[in-house]
Amino acid sequence: MKKYVAVCLCAAFLIPLYGSAETVILSGSVKHKTTSVPLDSVTIEILNESNPSERYTVQTDALGLWSYTLTSTGVEERASHPKAFSVEQNYPNPFNPSTSISFTTPAAGPVTFAVYNALGQLLDQKTVALEAGNHTVRWTGKGAAGVLFYSLAFGEHRITRKMVQLDGHGNGGLQDVVTTGGRAPSSALLKGAATVFRIISTRIFYMPDTMHVLVEGNKSIDVLLETVHERAFVIDLHNDVLEKAVIGYDISTRHTTNHSDLPRFREGGMDGQMFAVWTDPDDSVAHPYYSYTLAMIDTFNSQIRRNTSTFTQARTYDQLMQANAEGKLAGVIGVEGGHAIENDIGKLKALYDLGARYLTITWNNSIPWAVSAQDPRTSTVGLSDFGRQVIRTMDSLGMLIDVSHTGIKTIEDILATTRNPIIASHSGVRALNNNARNLSDSQIDSIAARGGVIGVVFYPAFLSSRRTATIDTVIRHIDYIRNRVGVDAIAIGADYDGMGSVPVGLEDVSKMPNLTAALLRHGYSITDVHKILGGNYLRVFKQVCK
Repeated sequence: MKKYVAVCLCAAFLIPLYGSAETVILSGSVKHKTTSVPLDSVTIEILNESNPSERYTVQTDALGLWSYTLTSTGVEERASHPKAFSVEQNYPNPFNPSTSISFTTPAAGPVTFAVYNALGQLLDQKTVALEAGNHTVRWTGKGAAGVLFYSLAFGEHRITRKMVQLDGHGNGGLQDVVTTGGRAPSSALLKGAATVFRIISTRIFYMPDTMHVLVEGNKSIDVLLETVHERAFVIDLHNDVLEKAVIGYDISTRHTTNHSDLPRFREGGMDGQMFAVWTDPDDSVAHPYYSYTLAMIDTFNSQIRRNTSTFTQARTYDQLMQANAEGKLAGVIGVEGGHAIENDIGKLKALYDLGARYLTITWNNSIPWAVSAQDPRTSTVGLSDFGRQVIRTMDSLGMLIDVSHTGIKTIEDILATTRNPIIASHSGVRALNNNARNLSDSQIDSIAARGGVIGVVFYPAFLSSRRTATIDTVIRHIDYIRNRVGVDAIAIGADYDGMGSVPVGLEDVSKMPNLTAALLRHGYSITDVHKILGGNYLRVFKQVCK
């Protein structure tokens, strides 16, 4: 409906050079597919397919533009270099937190950069050897807010300009220089013949994209890139917003409270969401378990009826894919806590018919047929005979078994009874934080061995003994599972609107792209990120849910 690690877009250019045509200028623009915002710092690599040793590299400038001039072998170089050393006014100006400084060099040689504050104190300095061409250097905020002066020296020439830094910053300064336009004085182009060049564009957080273009003379190519997050099918295994919706919270409009609503689901690039239906086990008088579960499902359906253009229910894998094709958020019901069925197989079947596609076997409370992780008997007592009947019925229906909150012996009994992979919809790693809600190494091993998945929770209390967390804390738990059993066992089980505090950087559902970016920075491949964001869970959902 949508949808950031490395991007490879490839374009092959067929370039005929006839008659007196001695040069070809390749140029283009790169923009974000969804927003049409120009993308700077995209690396453009130009490769001659008939001469692999011939390759050139430029980068897009602040406006997302690039160009490169190719000259056929043996042709004397024409005056397409910049004619003089020049320095442009930085853009944007004033700025916060960064700005770009564009400049040209008419020949190869060293360029010295220096930035001073209004008192003449040197903030940063560097010297870089550059070829002739058009270049950009980025300044990220450093020192106090106010007027700064940047000075560039090339040969006998020095140019100084003024810029305004709007806020004070710490460890910024001059970044790497990128060449945004250049020239190859001796390319293996053949006059009167066709030469194929491959153009590879790369930028972190964006997806590969390939196109082929026939160029008859100079050509400008416009490219739209989508992010890794946008390309992924993103589904979260656990969200508790229906607890709020059932008492009047409208998910149709964007709120500044709570963690979830339809506008923020869209901002977060969410394609699917498992909506938890939970009834308080200590409130059975005011809210009888089964009837209140039905009330919450009615609320889910009423929210869909109010938002038919953006929100729909899915019960099967094909319906998830259809919702995605239509640009709608696919909502799937998950019942949290076996007490909801009130010890009645008929009610379990009725919930399935209403669209429930997983049942969390217990919440924190034990029930007559299953023991929870919080129960002192967790290691010794598991499923009753009726509990085993529940598991076999779920298998026959095509309903996922969720073991988050569930006791140690209960999980062992479930694995001995079911023929399907199981999930832990929102859990962490006990080896990293010794919390009863988290999974032991042996449980992680068992879930993975059966082809199941673990939805890594965002709840700080489960992630860290300090009860605070950041995106990096979440990734520590993801890393642990990957290193132990592989990436195929990992999913996302955030627990938004079911937790009080949130990790820094993942404050609500709109921040999900931040997790994608962090995983990519951490070295996860695009393929692995797509598995974690949804591919692994879709595999299990497709296998089990009918």
